[in-house]
Amino acid sequence: MNVSIPDCFMIAFAVGVIFGLIYEALRIIRLIMRFRAAVFVCDAVFFILAAMVVCRLSEFLGNYVRLYTILGFGAGVFTYIVTVGRLLNVLESAASVAWRNTLGRLFHKIGGLAKDNSAKFIHSIKNVFSKIHQYSDNLTKKRAERLQLNPKMVYNNNNNKDKKTHGEGENTHVIKAKVRKSP
Repeated sequence: MNVSIPDCFMIAFAVGVIFGLIYEALRIIRLIMRFRAAVFVCDAVFFILAAMVVCRLSEFLGNYVRLYTILGFGAGVFTYIVTVGRLLNVLESAASVAWRNTLGRLFHKIGGLAKDNSAKFIHSIKNVFSKIHQYSDNLTKKRAERLQLNPKMVYNNNNNKDKKTHGEGENTHVIKAKVRKSP
């Protein structure tokens, strides 16, 4: 289809104005999700879609991507953003603040409920942990009592009659020690 340059520019301009609605939808997502990654993804999606639309439009208008098609499309998007987009931006900002506050209150309530329930759960199993602690203490005390029951020297028993011929016994160079419970 052969279209004159001014007609091609105006068609691209009209498509750009309509494509401004896609920009508006992505701007709403950007306002709700204030993460840098979300802004980057929304911008990348917009520019990829815009490139695809310009290519399809150029193909429809004459099988060539022409500068006036790109300029008309860009002018249409720009016109939408500075006119209708500015008016909608005020409404979107107010709506996004209300939405984020509502979500903030919801997450705050959920967090409070989780905190209360986890505290109740921990208090309910406190007895289990105290029983485990008592059992562990009892085992430690029993081990200490077994060591205290036999206060004899563990090493260097002088009852060894088998000494070597040179007068040195097996226990000559061993330190004598008694097993005691430390305070």
